[in-house]
Amino acid sequence: MRLKGMMESKKVVITDGAMGTYLEELGYKGKSPELAVIERQDIIMKIHSEYIEAGADVILTDTFGANRIRLYKKGMSDKIEYINSKAAEIALNARREKDVAVAGDIGPTGELLEPYGNLIREEAGEIFSEQAGILVKSGVDLILLETFQDLEEMKVAFFSIREKIDAFVIPSITLTSGDNPRTLMGQGLEEIVKFAEGEKIDVLGVNCGISSKDMVKVVKKLKDMTGIPLWIKPNAGQPHLVDGNVVYPEEVEEFVKNCLDMVRCGVKFIGGCCGTTPEYIRHLKGCVNNEDS
Repeated sequence: MRLKGMMESKKVVITDGAMGTYLEELGYKGKSPELAVIERQDIIMKIHSEYIEAGADVILTDTFGANRIRLYKKGMSDKIEYINSKAAEIALNARREKDVAVAGDIGPTGELLEPYGNLIREEAGEIFSEQAGILVKSGVDLILLETFQDLEEMKVAFFSIREKIDAFVIPSITLTSGDNPRTLMGQGLEEIVKFAEGEKIDVLGVNCGISSKDMVKVVKKLKDMTGIPLWIKPNAGQPHLVDGNVVYPEEVEEFVKNCLDMVRCGVKFIGGCCGTTPEYIRHLKGCVNNEDS
């Protein structure tokens, strides 16, 4: 299995950076990033290729919001198979013969599970396993469950995929900043680690939501609590509005410095989330290589 081989052969595995915010930076104006798989396959190919050239060992398909519920809201539920399979195809073509793993990217449904919302667990499980099934059938190397703000929804996704599909699955949670990081639904690090260790998860992720500076604090807490390899993708700072535009304030140097602190703490997978670009990953790769030499 490609990812397991990387884990064994590489001290640090570099992942790619943002998809959605980088699409915007490149001028894509579609109503959702996943629609670019239909409208601008050339831009998706360009993004994947740039991240690979920057040194990414893992790239993510442009399928974060390509589950049935989210696509239904955009009037595209009939395109679920096409979007997911085509996104995987583009990423796999961008990889060519290089030793790069392709992760099938799956985000949350966008709905709250019962009793807080109307989404029942069985329906959510079918939604996640449907998308994962298309991605795995299309040839991705692993499934990434990312930016989950509810541990219970992440569990539903993880269990439903593991039950029905033979795939390497990495669950990645999103946390609040501060001295006591939690999910949006209030679950703390202790609950997350208990789930991960109880299920003998191979890799545990934290992504999005917080800056690289705040992510350093989260990593230090997690490393004190568990020996599970960590997948970390922080934002380039906390976003704010400047003249009506969303800006991520962390420059490359600050972001990379904080990522190196996390690598020194023992993080296995490191990359970027919102606000990052291939330039961030290129500098990160170079600095990680310098650390190893």
